[in-house]
Amino acid sequence: MDYDLGQFELWQYLIFAGVFFISCFLQGVIGFGAGAFGIPILYFCDFPIDTAIAAITIASMTQSGIGAWQLADSINWKSTIRPGLVRILFILPGVLALDFLHNYSDSPEQNKELIQQSIGIVLILIVLTKGLIKLEPQEDLPVVWEYIAFSISGVMLGFIGMGGPAVALWVMCQPWNAKRSRGFLFAMLFYGMIPLAILLVWKFGATSTTGLILGVLGLPVVFLGTNTGIRVGNMLDRKKLQRYALVALFLIGLSAILKPLLMG
Repeated sequence: MDYDLGQFELWQYLIFAGVFFISCFLQGVIGFGAGAFGIPILYFCDFPIDTAIAAITIASMTQSGIGAWQLADSINWKSTIRPGLVRILFILPGVLALDFLHNYSDSPEQNKELIQQSIGIVLILIVLTKGLIKLEPQEDLPVVWEYIAFSISGVMLGFIGMGGPAVALWVMCQPWNAKRSRGFLFAMLFYGMIPLAILLVWKFGATSTTGLILGVLGLPVVFLGTNTGIRVGNMLDRKKLQRYALVALFLIGLSAILKPLLMG
């Protein structure tokens, strides 16, 4: 495979390491946020969008794989098959939507602004969804909600690398204990990452391959950030930290939407 690690400057590699650490730290503390924080920041620092998604994919795959392995006894693996397949099938439309925006016009700058604003809209929707929607567990949730949640998750995963929120909302509606809920989430996240990586390389080629390699090289930072985040999360008020994280994501999303308008 072709790749080019020499295209980035030293400051970008330093930013990459810092973003990787903070993203994984945030994921370890509050259970979400790696993609929502890491992908837009890397993109704003001139990493191609598919490179940023591919790099975070390696981090998320590693985290979720370890989590699923640790909670394997709590996972009903049969219950993961259908939603997992639905999610995987809908990754392709998301990747194609990203490719469409990437080649929307002859102006690379205009295309970048469109993608940047799309990221901002998705981030704000994530914040509003997590902050405003209150869900209660149900014994027999209609199967149609499973198809809706996991198809949306697949599209968002392929489009912008952020497929977790829709899955998390669906899990909140299940009458499961904490271990089974977390195990299911880890399994779903892990299932989607390998197909996403393959589709990114198929559609974007060398830039996605570069992102995957950067993600592998950044694995020590992933382990350090995750372990530190879990330890800190065990000591602090997670609900309060979640509120702070949502505020930060909202501000990142708002800046992504307004920056092209204010600087245009």
